[in-house]
Amino acid sequence: MLEEKLYQSGEIKLNYVEGPDNGPAFLLLPAYDNRWQSYSSIIPQLAANTHLYALDTRGRGKSNRSKHYELINSIRDTIGFIQNIIGGPCHIFGHSNGGWIGLWLASERPTLVNSLIVGDSALDIDAYIEAGKSEDEKAVNQRFMDWAGKPVEELVNIFTERTSDKSLDSIEVKALTYNQVDPAIYKDWVEGRLDRFFDGYESERILKNIKCKTLVLQAENGMISLDEVIWARELNEDLMVKQMTGFNHGLGIQDGRESPVISEIINFLFSI
Repeated sequence: MLEEKLYQSGEIKLNYVEGPDNGPAFLLLPAYDNRWQSYSSIIPQLAANTHLYALDTRGRGKSNRSKHYELINSIRDTIGFIQNIIGGPCHIFGHSNGGWIGLWLASERPTLVNSLIVGDSALDIDAYIEAGKSEDEKAVNQRFMDWAGKPVEELVNIFTERTSDKSLDSIEVKALTYNQVDPAIYKDWVEGRLDRFFDGYESERILKNIKCKTLVLQAENGMISLDEVIWARELNEDLMVKQMTGFNHGLGIQDGRESPVISEIINFLFSI
C-alpha cells in the first residue's frame, strides 16, 4: 500500500508517496511539469520489488509553490529528502527534468546515489539552452504556461479538443496534472532563459564525474541525439545507453506501453 506524505524542505512542503519496504530504496523523480502520479503505470511493479519513493517537485502536484524554480533548488530539495526521509543512499530513476536532478546528484553527491537511470534527459545542456532560445520553443512553453493552474473542467475541454483520440481517463489525468502546476515554473522557458534555469549545471564535468552505474534510456524520437550519446560516452565510457525504439520522449509511461521501460529498470536494478 502506498502512503502519501509531506516533507518540510526549508520554507516549503514537498509532497511524496512511499511504498512498503520490499527491497532497496528507489526514488522516482518526475518530468518537468508532472506529478508523482505520472509514474502510476510503473509504480505497482516497482513497489513490489523496492522500497519505493516518488516525489512531487516544488510547484507541482501537492507540493508548495515557490519563488525559486531554478534547477539548483530542486537539487537541494532532493538532497534533503534523501538524507532526511530515505535516510541513506538510494537508486534513482529520473525522467526528463528528473534525470537532470539525478545526473547532478550522482556527480556532486555520489554518496547519496547507488545507481541512476536517466529517462531521455538531454545530455548536452549547452546545446539544449541554445535551442531553448528559439521562438518556436518559447511559444510551446507559453502554451504550457497558459494551461497551468486552470480549472480541471476547462482543461478537460481543451485537451479533448486537441487530442480527441485519447481516452477520457487519460485526458482527465493530464487535466489534473496541469491544474496542479504553478505557471511560474515556465518563466525561464517562456523567456528563452534556460541559462538561468540551469545555472551551475556543467554537463561535461557532471558526466565525467559520475562513478555509479548509470543507464540512459534514449527515446528514438526524444531529447537525446546520436551525437550527444557519442559525446557523452567519450566523456564517460562506463555510461550505458539503451535506445527505446518506437518511443518518443514520454517513453510510453503514460500511454499504456510501459512494459519495455519496466523491464529495463528491473533488469538494470537487479544486475547491480
